[in-house]
Amino acid sequence: MKGTAVIIASLIALATRAQTTAPVISTDNPLRVATKPFMNPAAGHLVMEGDSSAWQHLFDRMDRLLLEGRGQVNVVHVGGSHVQADMWSMEMRHRFQTVAPGVRAGRGFIFPFNMAKSNNPWWYNPEYTGSWTGLRNVVRTDSSTLGAAGISVTTRDTLSTIKVSFRGDAYPGYAFNSARVLHHMDSSYAVTAWDIDPTVRIARRVDTLGGYTEFTYDRYMDTLRLRIERTDSTQRKFTLGGIVLGSDDPGFFLHALGVNGASTSSWLRCQRFTEDLALLKPDLVIFSVGINDAHDANFSAKRYEDNYRELIRRVRQANPKAAILLTTNTDSYMKRRYVNKNGGAVRDAMLRLSMTEGVAVWDALGVMGGEGSMRAWEKAGLAKRDRVHLTREGYTVLGDLLFAAVMEAYGQHLKLAAR
Repeated sequence: MKGTAVIIASLIALATRAQTTAPVISTDNPLRVATKPFMNPAAGHLVMEGDSSAWQHLFDRMDRLLLEGRGQVNVVHVGGSHVQADMWSMEMRHRFQTVAPGVRAGRGFIFPFNMAKSNNPWWYNPEYTGSWTGLRNVVRTDSSTLGAAGISVTTRDTLSTIKVSFRGDAYPGYAFNSARVLHHMDSSYAVTAWDIDPTVRIARRVDTLGGYTEFTYDRYMDTLRLRIERTDSTQRKFTLGGIVLGSDDPGFFLHALGVNGASTSSWLRCQRFTEDLALLKPDLVIFSVGINDAHDANFSAKRYEDNYRELIRRVRQANPKAAILLTTNTDSYMKRRYVNKNGGAVRDAMLRLSMTEGVAVWDALGVMGGEGSMRAWEKAGLAKRDRVHLTREGYTVLGDLLFAAVMEAYGQHLKLAAR
């Protein structure tokens, strides 16, 4: 594969070079990350206390992709508002998809959050007709079925339409030639795909067991157009659980699954989480769930750890070979005034899970600079005034640091393989 030697050299160099706290701006090594003096990138190495065999499976798939130019690697990022906005995830997606020539792949999972009257990632623009109501996994009193998106939208209209297009720097790379529409299977509604170009051929397949309708195009597309139509009066609603835009090209997919306010308990309410996750064929699942647990006045470290143990079990039901990475909470404040001390308890719980469940841990709290570091991030324009969320620039830094940590571990794998 073109450029392979450069990639291998860069990754091995990254694996053996100690990170520094000084700002780094490098054009010859895309895996080096710009940092600030108040950060602690030395805390950013992946911690694997227990069985790490699942990571070997991930690295084998990365070898096939990066060294041979074949196959696809699916990364799934699960979280709350840090993930829903798709700034942290988008930076990692961009980094993975530009780490080597010819490994772009596609966009993967998306959800039209604006249809649920919530903030939609800027990178794609859903337009729709009809009246839709949303449901999120943070609603404790609702037992409606939810999938891996953690959110759904429902319409009772006889005819509705959805159009999804891309914008910004991401636009040229997100052509797709397949689309899976995840929905509650209902013979009284039909989902069809169409295009303004009448020469485009689109094959349609309904998978009742999998809970989706799949469309395959005879060419690559840059815009998705769907029609949802009631075919008889037996049922009176249609529920959309997300859309997966696929590609036959080799490369990385990073599927972002985020819901504002979601905690570990929220994700456990998603009855079809495992089934939907299996459709994404995850090689690596990154959980960034804990900031909302830690802000709960009734936070319990034991309950939090038990919830995560169950989430890990559900991931392994979806794919027993998937590597799992837990990111500790970013630093945060309670009511902008008091450092949230539960962040340390969250980190401790994750380290215990690393030992007993064989998952990896990335210390976002430590990398940021520890408790109270959010003030410095805010002052530097990397965090918002609520001292919980980051700015776009802050999420970009976080994405770069997490990407570098994963690739550092992969570099160590390459170094051992070269012996």
